Amino acid sequence: MAKHDIEITPAERDELIARARKLAEKFAELGPSADEKNELPLELVPLYKESGLARLIVPKKYGGFGADLWTVALVEKELASYGDPAITLSFNMHHVMVGIFRDLLEESARVRLFKEVVENSALLSGPFSEERAGFSTIADTVAVPDGKGGWLVSGKKNWATFIEGADIVTFNATITDADGKIPEDYKEHAARESVFMVPMTAPGISIKRTWDTFSMRASGTQTCVFDKVPVPAEGYGGPFRTGLIGEMEWVTFPFAGVYLGIADRAFRLVRDSLAKKSLGHTVSGDNVMVRDVGHIQHQLGQALVELEMAERVVQGTAAIMTAGGDAAWSAAERPARISIAKIAATEAAVRVTDIAMRLTGGGAIRRGGPLERAFRDARAGIYHPLSGDAVYELLGKSQLGVLD
Repeated sequence: MAKHDIEITPAERDELIARARKLAEKFAELGPSADEKNELPLELVPLYKESGLARLIVPKKYGGFGADLWTVALVEKELASYGDPAITLSFNMHHVMVGIFRDLLEESARVRLFKEVVENSALLSGPFSEERAGFSTIADTVAVPDGKGGWLVSGKKNWATFIEGADIVTFNATITDADGKIPEDYKEHAARESVFMVPMTAPGISIKRTWDTFSMRASGTQTCVFDKVPVPAEGYGGPFRTGLIGEMEWVTFPFAGVYLGIADRAFRLVRDSLAKKSLGHTVSGDNVMVRDVGHIQHQLGQALVELEMAERVVQGTAAIMTAGGDAAWSAAERPARISIAKIAATEAAVRVTDIAMRLTGGGAIRRGGPLERAFRDARAGIYHPLSGDAVYELLGKSQLGVLD
């Protein structure tokens, strides 16, 4: 089987989307209060496990559903559009990490991990950002050899999405010299940066509740602290930069699905409102229906075009991956080429929510309303890797022949 061959049937895809729509009802119910409280509703964790979606991306040969890239995006879109974007973003972290580990791990480690996901519905969090420079930082978190084949990990990860609901945490850390020193040469530093995974019950792991933002408030993106956390040899996941970055599609498509969902949510909200809204008596006439106003029709059509353009880019990029078309891209530019799909989705979410706010009128800015929350949540998309600026720079360098 090729890397992105599709192993699920259309009927299986429809059934997974139906599961997401049912779970979305609970997301929608708890979303407003979760946003107000600035916290992930942890009572959703057992419901998510019961839905079976924990094994969405696990290949069929390991007992999962074997969802392809486009199916994953559609499931996330459903949860964000009909449920709650911020809550969806949080659970989305699990799918990102499972997807990455489909190819990153050695077979023995993959079997162990996927057995936990399939049999116990284990959920993963994957914080890789550090305060100094976010995702681009070469890890200051250190893995000091313990002399027994394992490591003692110390450091801190911010942007630890879903960390409060996870059973397993995966992260990057730099393997030090025996004396605990990080190599002074940055290339050697980067070469030693590796991926690890441990149960959240491991001694030395703690969570600092630092999340307080205006966007994606219900995602529970806290700070995870490691204080001499013991990691056995089997907790090693491989090299970070060459390994994880080589699986950028499993970052791109789950995130793209979330932001397609935000755009779809905003579009549905404004369309349904405008279709039945009346202005009553105006200088233009008696009982003017908003749906009959020309500029309203024009802007709503513009919002639909933004949404559909993004969805077609995401679906088309998935088709390229399935057909193996990405083989024509160099390894250096591949992450940027794939990330075009994420940029299309996140930018569409920003533009569609902006149009929806304008069309709805002043009432749309009332705090806590569904459209106001969608507008705020859409703004987080610019920060997910790879960022738009990083993609533009990489592709620009490639076109100019200066990409290493």
